[in-house]
Amino acid sequence: MGISNGTTPTAEEGAVSSMDALVGARIAEVRRAAGLTVRELAATLGWPHTTLNNYETGRRPIPLARLAAVARALHRPPASFLVETAEEADLIAAVAGNVERCLQVKLVLTALDDPMPGEDG
Repeated sequence: MGISNGTTPTAEEGAVSSMDALVGARIAEVRRAAGLTVRELAATLGWPHTTLNNYETGRRPIPLARLAAVARALHRPPASFLVETAEEADLIAAVAGNVERCLQVKLVLTALDDPMPGEDG
């Protein structure tokens, strides 16, 4: 969506629209995986189903407070809706709120960055 002053949207505004579409698609994907329709999730949230549909299709950007409400309703961390792949979202969901798991993942990632014995580093 462009700005309403009659000018052409900038590249940055186009990126925001792409992010809106990404977040909306992730919401729709998680909602469907939970076995919910748009109407069912919207009713749980106390929103009109058209509002949720507009977020899912990227026609309207979702405010952070509303993203947090969707995340709570779907039992996911809000950050899991901000990544491109389901695998990334699942990793975020697996470590969110669990400091021990975060530290374990960090240890593994650090080890992957370390050179193997005998390699020049």
